[in-house]
Amino acid sequence: MKKLITLSFIFLGLSLSAQQLPDFSLYRENAFLYNPAVAGTDQASVINLSVRKQWTNINSSPFTAIASYHTSIDQKNIGVGAVIFNDFIGPTSFTGITGSFAYNLVLSDYRRGASEYKVLSFGLAASLMQYRINGNKILLDIPQDEAIFSNKGTQFFPDASFGVYYKSKTLFASASIPQLLNLTVPIEGQNGEQSRFKKMQHYYAMFGGRIFLNKNKFTNANEMAFYIEPAFNFHYVINAPPQAMISTRFAIQEMFFVGAGWRSMSSVMFEGGFTVKKAISIGYSYDMGAGNVRQDVGQVHELSMKFKFQQDFWSY
Repeated sequence: MKKLITLSFIFLGLSLSAQQLPDFSLYRENAFLYNPAVAGTDQASVINLSVRKQWTNINSSPFTAIASYHTSIDQKNIGVGAVIFNDFIGPTSFTGITGSFAYNLVLSDYRRGASEYKVLSFGLAASLMQYRINGNKILLDIPQDEAIFSNKGTQFFPDASFGVYYKSKTLFASASIPQLLNLTVPIEGQNGEQSRFKKMQHYYAMFGGRIFLNKNKFTNANEMAFYIEPAFNFHYVINAPPQAMISTRFAIQEMFFVGAGWRSMSSVMFEGGFTVKKAISIGYSYDMGAGNVRQDVGQVHELSMKFKFQQDFWSY
């Protein structure tokens, strides 16, 4: 525990290039968190609540809580949304709020039995974040070094992100760059000590689709549909190891799904979820390490709840 907490502080203070933003296993449910261009593409008002707890065998291990909302503006091809998030890792944490704007270019309208809804969206987001260091939470192997880390500090800083998103009934693709400004955040402690946090640009790419097993994709929506949903999620930060996740789901209509996946950081993931009346969805994922070290630190639990209002005029 001591090493983990100390390393988390060193990561913040020395600005190492690594994954700085929270990652989710249920990324398909949380696509708007990665890409502002997702706003409005559901043609409905969507609220998402997500929590993720990592490495359960370690005290003060990473914990993330996020709430988001996005909707489309009728007849304007415009999507807007907002995200509020909290992320805690031992002595470091950050809280932020993000506002998003997207232009939804409709490539094809839905016509029953003839064509499917297709949209290409471009999005921008602006955010304000508060970064915090609490030196009292750092446990050191050498007690006499404690003065080095005895400060508390906080700092507000702006940022921005950009994304492109494509969606149809059978395919989605997403590319985005959070922390676009690539700024350095100075955090000054109560005794004048100063730490610097270099915010690195993240490069995200996601794509996936649906393979229908029992019917044509334009068949009457009242008929039960069974399909496989493969997907791939890729993250990259300059000078850091790339991270990738591949997963596959089996789904029945938009009512129920189960799936499994693999992460490049030597972990496997299992997920499942259900939807009630096409309006309330609940998803859960369980990650566990595939190697001895990852098993020692514990598992990862993630829960997502989605509320969808004003159902769009097209359906599966």
